[in-house]
Amino acid sequence: MQFIIADFFGALRARVYDDEVRKWISGVGVDLIGKKLVNSKEGPPTFDQPKMTLSKLLEYGNMLVQEQENVKRVQLADKYLNEAALGDANQDAIKRGTFYGLLFYSEFI
Repeated sequence: MQFIIADFFGALRARVYDDEVRKWISGVGVDLIGKKLVNSKEGPPTFDQPKMTLSKLLEYGNMLVQEQENVKRVQLADKYLNEAALGDANQDAIKRGTFYGLLFYSEFI
C-alpha cells in the first residue's frame, strides 16, 4: 500500500510538471521544438518549480482516479470477452475474416 500512495503522489507531481512543459511548447511552437532541444545555443530549457495548489492537486487526483477506473473497466471487459461462452468459438471466423460482428477497413475500400 505504501508504494501505491507514493506512485499516486508522484503521478500528481508529474501532471503539474507536464503543464509546465505544455506551456513551454506552446510558447516555442511545435515546429521549433527540435531546434530548441537539439544542439541549441541557448542550452536546454529550464523550468521554475511550479506552484502546486490544493485545487490543482485535487483536480489531477480526480483525473487519475477516473483513469484508473477506466483501466479497470477495460480489463474487466477484456476478461469477460476472453472467458465468455462464445469467446473462443469465434476465433476461427475472426482469423479467416468471416466474422460478421466486426467491420474491417478493407470492406470500405
